[in-house]
Amino acid sequence: MAEMAFLLDLEGTLVKDKSYTPFPEALEFTKKLDSMGIPWIVATNNSTEKPLELIKILKSKGFNINEQKLLSPSLLAIDTLKKESIKSIYFLGTEKIKSFFQESGFEVKDDYKVDAVVVGRDKEVNFKKLKTATSAIVLNNAKLYSYHMNRIILDRDGLVSPSVGAIATCLSYAGNCPVISFGKPSKLYFEEAFKLVGIKDPTKVYMISDDPFSDLAGGKKIAGFRTVFVLSGKYSSPDILNSIEEDLRPDYVFKNIKECERLLGWSK
Repeated sequence: MAEMAFLLDLEGTLVKDKSYTPFPEALEFTKKLDSMGIPWIVATNNSTEKPLELIKILKSKGFNINEQKLLSPSLLAIDTLKKESIKSIYFLGTEKIKSFFQESGFEVKDDYKVDAVVVGRDKEVNFKKLKTATSAIVLNNAKLYSYHMNRIILDRDGLVSPSVGAIATCLSYAGNCPVISFGKPSKLYFEEAFKLVGIKDPTKVYMISDDPFSDLAGGKKIAGFRTVFVLSGKYSSPDILNSIEEDLRPDYVFKNIKECERLLGWSK
């Protein structure tokens, strides 16, 4: 049995952005893990691509990935909504994910009379959409779900914008209701991640990410695994860690995933 396993964030860690251009060192790192028999998965909060399509994209980029090596909020979303007997949703997100919900048996409506509001990555969010979502929560008692709780996202132009978690938090505040997250750092997400890598002991699992808030601090608090912050994504300076409680700060800070190879000799 493997003595360690890795949960690898996607954007900013394995790939540069939504173009899914891989960092060369990321391809090298995952190949090294495979050669050493160390289990790993892409633990992503991606809310723009269907899971199977994302696998195809990453395969075309050179990653050795399959359905057992990808954990996406979309997969957890379907299971969760069905268990909660949700039939209709108002969705903020891409047409690809909208069709994914429709294919999975949900009625995706463009008005507020729905069972739930689901927040994904929507680059065309506007006042009308926010108004409809808020009305669903306040006037129709709709539940609020979010693909994840990330604060910001790095765009291709090098600037950052509010991410899914920021929009979900806005709606939660407006509707005075809780938001249920499918992705990192939900307990459900990390429990499934541990199943995929086949290791129950969280101290033997490393989460590598460019997001020190949701992925790392949140994950450490909820799941208790080891955390690795890489400066290859949305934050280029470790100074951002000063805003995080000391006991939730990452165990390691590296320039990029290449430097994570040092961990392979620290597993015992």
